[in-house]
Amino acid sequence: MMRFVTIIIFIVAGYFIFRYLIIMFKQEMFQRSERGGYQYQNRKHANIEEECRQILGVTAEDSPATIRKKYKELLAKYHPDKVQHLGIEFQEMAERKTKAIMEAYEFFRKKYNLGEK
Repeated sequence: MMRFVTIIIFIVAGYFIFRYLIIMFKQEMFQRSERGGYQYQNRKHANIEEECRQILGVTAEDSPATIRKKYKELLAKYHPDKVQHLGIEFQEMAERKTKAIMEAYEFFRKKYNLGEK
């Protein structure tokens, strides 16, 4: 009988811990979505622009059309489906790289009002 009570206590405690973790995760995701998921918001504008230019491989003299072209090239090159056959490590690396490319282009899209992706 004592074992049964102990097992029930552990199950109930585990349920409440798991529930707490899920609530915290949802709150974090909500806060990220409120911020727009944009990781560059707290940095100075010049540093953001330079970092985005480095990610996309463009210079300050490049036109918005060149930025869009480079974005599409990089997105096609690093898309996770392109490296799926190479293994999970390469796929995870490609996902991170793709996310960085998309965030950098989003910065320029807003700056130059480039319209939809």
